Amino acid sequence: MDEPLPIDTGTSAEGQVPVAANDPVARVLIDHPVPHLARVFDYAVPEKLAEAALPGVRVRVKFAGRLRDGYLLERVESSDHLGPLATLQRVSGPVQVLGPDLLALCEATARRYGGTLADVLRLAVPPRHARGEKAVLKAEKDRAAGEGAPVGEGAPVGEGAPVGEGAPVGEGTRAADGPLLERFGRWLTDADTDIDHGTAQPPRRRALAVTPGTTPGLSWIRAGLNAARPHLEAGRGVLWLVPDHRELTVLHAGLRAAGIADVAVLSADQSPEQRWQSWLRGLFGHTRITIGTRAAAFAPVADLGLIICTDDANRNYLDQHAPYPHAREVTLLRSTIEDTELLFVATDRSAEVQRLVEIGWLADLTPIGPTRRHAAPVVFVPDEDRDPFAWQRIPSRAWQIMRTALHPRPRDGGVPGPVLVQVPRSGYYPVFACARCQEVARCPRCQATLTTQSEVGPFACRSCGYHSEEFTCSRCRSHQVRSIVRGRARTVEELRRALPDTEIVESGGDDISTVLDETPRLVVATTGAEPYVLGGYAAAILLDSLWPGPWMRSIDDSVGRRLRAAALVRSREQGGVVYLGDEDELIRSTLTAFDPVTFMSRQLADRRALGFPPYRRIIELTGSGTDIDAVLSELVEVEELLRDATEDGQRCVGAYPISAGDRVGTRAAEITAARSAKKQPQVRIRIDDPRSL
Repeated sequence: MDEPLPIDTGTSAEGQVPVAANDPVARVLIDHPVPHLARVFDYAVPEKLAEAALPGVRVRVKFAGRLRDGYLLERVESSDHLGPLATLQRVSGPVQVLGPDLLALCEATARRYGGTLADVLRLAVPPRHARGEKAVLKAEKDRAAGEGAPVGEGAPVGEGAPVGEGAPVGEGTRAADGPLLERFGRWLTDADTDIDHGTAQPPRRRALAVTPGTTPGLSWIRAGLNAARPHLEAGRGVLWLVPDHRELTVLHAGLRAAGIADVAVLSADQSPEQRWQSWLRGLFGHTRITIGTRAAAFAPVADLGLIICTDDANRNYLDQHAPYPHAREVTLLRSTIEDTELLFVATDRSAEVQRLVEIGWLADLTPIGPTRRHAAPVVFVPDEDRDPFAWQRIPSRAWQIMRTALHPRPRDGGVPGPVLVQVPRSGYYPVFACARCQEVARCPRCQATLTTQSEVGPFACRSCGYHSEEFTCSRCRSHQVRSIVRGRARTVEELRRALPDTEIVESGGDDISTVLDETPRLVVATTGAEPYVLGGYAAAILLDSLWPGPWMRSIDDSVGRRLRAAALVRSREQGGVVYLGDEDELIRSTLTAFDPVTFMSRQLADRRALGFPPYRRIIELTGSGTDIDAVLSELVEVEELLRDATEDGQRCVGAYPISAGDRVGTRAAEITAARSAKKQPQVRIRIDDPRSL
C-alpha cells in the first residue's frame, strides 16, 4: 500500500526558527550585479522581525552563502517553494524607502531601458547612512510630537522662511561667492516679471524656451518660480532638476531670496551623509521642494504636484550606469504615474520635447514675434563680402564690440559690463589643416571646411554629410593634421596684448567659476563653463565653430551651446550684443532670430520623413557579430540600420516603433538574463543613446 503524501503544514524556516504568525513569507528583491540573479526570492520572516519587516524596507539576506542587500517588496501568506525557507537576517533600518510610487517608477524605467529593477534601484535610492538617518528620524519624531502636525505637512512659503542645510558648493563654487549669490537672489526677485503668459490655469504639461529678458542667464529660474509658487502655497511638493552643480548653486540662491522654505538638495557633490539626509527629508515631507541633478528624478517628494526639468537636452542628464536612463524620460514616466504637472524650461529646444509639443502632449508657452526678439540680444555675424578681415579669428568688428561694452561712450548711454569670450573645449578640432603644407582641410565634394574631434578622425563635412576615417591633403597628399583653432590659453595671450589694462578671468577645465559680479572685464570660458554674471554680460564674442562630432544631433548640440551662451547676455533693450563666429547658416539664422522652436521644428520634418529619432526608438548592441545576430533574431520588432567595427567586436544600431517600447525593453532584459544564466557572452544594450546615430 502506497504511503500517503505529506500534508503541507505551512511555511517553515531553516533551522526550525519560529516564523511570524501573519504573512510569514517575505518576497525580497536581491541587489545582485548578475542579471539572472537580480530578481525576487522568497524568505521566511522570523518572529523577532515580524514588526520591523515591512514592505519597502531594506533587508540583509543570505544568498549563495553570502550576505547580500535586498528590498522587501511584500509580505504574503505562503510560498511556492517546497521545503523550509531561508530567513531574513536583519532589517537595515526602519525606513520604508521603497514606496509604491517609487517601485512603479523604477519598474517602468527598467522596462523602458531594458534593464533590471535592481540596477534602477541602485540609481534611485542612495546608500544608507546610519548616522544621517538617525538625525532625520529624531527630527521627524520631534516634529510630529512638538508641532502636532502629521507627517508630510508642508512648511510655509513666505518671507524669511528658513532654508535647508546642505547648500550645494561644488567644484568651482568658492566660499567667497556666498554674498554674491545673495545679490543674485535679490536681483532675481526684484526684477519685474516678464515671463507672464496671462493664463489663469496653465496647461498641466508645458514647455518653454526662455530669452534673457530682465534677468540674463537666469530666466529659467524666474519661469520655474512662477510655475512652482501656486503648488508651494497650496502645500504641494515640487521637484526641480538641473544639469550640473553650477545651476544647482544659483537655483538654491534664487529659492532662498524668494523666501521659499526648507529645500532638499541632492547632488553628487554632497557627502553620503548629506545626500541620505536630503533624500529622507523629502520622503518624510520635511521639505516641499527638492532640487538636484539627474539622480534626483527618482527622489521622493511628499504630495508631488509639479516636476520642472531645466535644459533637458544637456548630456549630463544621461546616466552612465546601466541601464543608462535619461532623466527627461524618467520625469515623463513619473509625471504619468503620479499624475503631476510638468514643465520643461530651457534656452533651446530638444527634439524629444518638440515632438511632444507637435503631437499635443505638451503645450508650448514660448513667446514669439517681437516679444521674443526684444528680450534677446542683438546678434552680429561676420560679413566676408564687406569686411576683408572677417576671416580673422577675432575680427575688427569683434574688437570694436568688446571695447564698446567695456568702455561705452557717454553719449551712447550704454552701461559697461563684462564681456564673454567663448572658445572651444580643449582637444576640440573644429577647424584643422594639413600638418605638412598648412593647407586648410576642405571637403573633397563641396569644398567646405572639414571638421574632426581628434588628430586621428573621423573627419566629416557639416555641409554635405561627407564622412571619412582618414584624411588626405588635396595639395601634398599627407595624412597628418594639426588644429588651427587656438585654445583658451592662446586666446588669453592675444587679449592681454591687445587690451593690457583689462582684467581677464578664465573659466574652464579644473577651474570653473560659477558667478561673477558686474565689474567690466573679459571672461574667457570654454563651452559649458561660462559663469553667470550679475545683470548679465554686456556682450559676448563666440569664437570658432563648435561642432560636437559626426552625429545626427551635432547641429542640435551646436545651436544649443550657442543659445545658452547668448542667453547670458543682456537683451537688446539693455544694449546686449553677441558676435557669432560660426559659418553654418542654420546656426546663424537660429541665433539671429533667437528662435530654437522654429529650428527644431524644421529639423524634425526631415527626421519624421526618414523615420529617425525621436519618431522611432533606437537600440545599440555592442559585442561580437555572432552574439549580436543571436540577440537581433529574438528582437523581431527591431530593424537593423547600421553596423560597424569596434575594438572589441561590432556595434549595431537598430530602430523600432515607439509603441513597441515596453515590449522591446522587456524582451531585451529577458535575453540578457537568459544569456547570463547560460554563461554566454553578453551583448551590451543601450536604448535611445543620443550618440548612437
